[in-house]
Amino acid sequence: MPVLRLPQGELRDEIRQPVYDTVTIAAPESIVGERRFFSSVQGKPLSQTNLRQNNLLEVAVSFRIQGLAFDAQCANPANAGILPVLLENSSITLQIGEKQYWQGPLLYLGGRLSAFHALAGSASAERVYQRFGELAVAPVQYSGRHTIDINPLQSFFAKWVVDSLDASDLASATLAAGSKQRFQFSLKGTLRRPVQ
Repeated sequence: MPVLRLPQGELRDEIRQPVYDTVTIAAPESIVGERRFFSSVQGKPLSQTNLRQNNLLEVAVSFRIQGLAFDAQCANPANAGILPVLLENSSITLQIGEKQYWQGPLLYLGGRLSAFHALAGSASAERVYQRFGELAVAPVQYSGRHTIDINPLQSFFAKWVVDSLDASDLASATLAAGSKQRFQFSLKGTLRRPVQ
């Protein structure tokens, strides 16, 4: 792992490591509304987040953002209408400190929707698998002088807004009873931490 000397003379390990967080929506919760990534990380397992405190990296840890991604997948045929509706009716805003560094429709960040359906003799035996985007690690990418830095103890979050939906879209985006859907937002890049 490379060792980096900061302008103040301090040494840091630099590793390729995403920073990510997950939002889970469970029935009967409505899909419509505003949610924040990185703002409620306590109690989540490593499969859902790698932050240890809300909206902050640890002391003396910084992150250089080189890409953004929004990932979701669905394997429940009863929820097959949710991802297409969200892709067309959502927006994301990345805020670091007091500034917004990226904002746009989920379509740009999630990529395109892929869906695979299989029917095993009857509609009740239908199988579905959906995911946003093609197999891209970061649909939004930054390089060279256009990377974004999160400094130690600088607050950050991503705000996800699902617009009000008409009756048809709302019916398609309503979770089946007893089901849930997970969404993961990630910052791709390099993590800088104290040398040990």
